[in-house]
Amino acid sequence: MPHFETTQWTLVVAAADHGSADAQQALSQLCEKYWQPLFEYARRRSRDEATANDSVQAFIARLIEKDSLKVADAERGKFRSFLIVSFKRFLQQQRVHSQAQKRGGEKPVISLDQREEGDRKMEPADSLTAEQEFQRQWARTVLQLVMKQLEEEHREQGKLTHFQQLKPFIAREEGQNYQEVADQLEMTTSAARMAASRMRDRFRFLLRQEIAQTVASEQDVDEEIHDLFRAFQV
Repeated sequence: MPHFETTQWTLVVAAADHGSADAQQALSQLCEKYWQPLFEYARRRSRDEATANDSVQAFIARLIEKDSLKVADAERGKFRSFLIVSFKRFLQQQRVHSQAQKRGGEKPVISLDQREEGDRKMEPADSLTAEQEFQRQWARTVLQLVMKQLEEEHREQGKLTHFQQLKPFIAREEGQNYQEVADQLEMTTSAARMAASRMRDRFRFLLRQEIAQTVASEQDVDEEIHDLFRAFQV
């Protein structure tokens, strides 16, 4: 279980400290985690991919330009909540500014490419609200990042085949064929079952670590994990 210091939000604090050598890396990690959720939220509001993309770029540029991360208050708990409230306010300001432009001319739009084009995935339209889509994309992104960490750990240990065979057991144990996997990995069924159990435990640990980087307390981690899985039930 991760240890919580007086001020958690490790990524947020590091990203806000421009004098730190870790600031750029922390900011990149925050962008990786929250770009897609913000993009999908904006797309739900604008119904246009290009507009949504420009809005997220401009929002991130504004966070950097105005040092907005320094005013994020860890005592309020979740960085995710701070981010979506700030983004809503930013989009409202964009609409007001756009209306003013139509009446009085245009200014160049700031563009900041933080993600590769291929990483921005369009999801099919459905009945989710913009807020629900933000929550679901945040949850999906976090799970993908954790799975990537787990895969890289097994790769470094020379156990990539184990990861690939046992990955389906992380999400669900019931109904899985341990004997088939055991045969593939040349181990006993009980050993395959134990390996899957260890992988699930490691996944949970990495998930808590990932969540802990942007919340203020251990209780917030539990709430975030609850929200994460609830996002898929909408």
